[in-house]
Amino acid sequence: MNQAITVGVVDSEALVRGGIRRVLEQAPDVRVVAEAASGPGAVELVRKHLPRVLLMDVRMPGMDGLAATEQVRALSPATAVVLLTSVADDSHIRRALRAGATGFLLKDGSPRELVTAVRAVAAGEAMLSPAITRRVLDRIVDIDPEPVERARTLVNHLTGREREVLGLLAQGMGNLQIARKLYLSEGAVKAHVSRLLTKLSCDNRVQAAILAHNARLVSA
Repeated sequence: MNQAITVGVVDSEALVRGGIRRVLEQAPDVRVVAEAASGPGAVELVRKHLPRVLLMDVRMPGMDGLAATEQVRALSPATAVVLLTSVADDSHIRRALRAGATGFLLKDGSPRELVTAVRAVAAGEAMLSPAITRRVLDRIVDIDPEPVERARTLVNHLTGREREVLGLLAQGMGNLQIARKLYLSEGAVKAHVSRLLTKLSCDNRVQAAILAHNARLVSA
């Protein structure tokens, strides 16, 4: 049996922490090892427990989740930080990614999305809510100046179906949404995403979506 993914939960509100814990406890491969209510508490949690994943609220009194992320990543590079927020604020997104956060989710997401994010970042992938992915991509010209021709050359190596999947991924859709749109199983979509990431030499979905926009596969 594979070892469970260890998770720390950080939020200033006890009810929120309890809700997240209950969601994660439904997943047999996930184990919540500790909770904290503040930025300094998050740093101490990581120091003591070294969780594989840290779920942390952005807005907390004193040291916020963004500042705490920098300290956590310096203390334990192996801990993947997923930040949770009620509002997709552009400055928070930029600071989170620069601080080393591996994921950024909206709090109104589904329990399934939360568990999926934990598994994804534990596997070394990046995970953004579709709405946040969309905001990042809307500013793609300022973020990544990769030449259009190089991006188009890479995309041309994909099959027709892979291009379809990439186009929808670049619009901020998750695997389940893509599956419903293309009348495929979610497993088939995951397989297509895995193959296209390999062909495009991308480490994660965000990089692939950026490349798709550079290739003008979808309109900005």
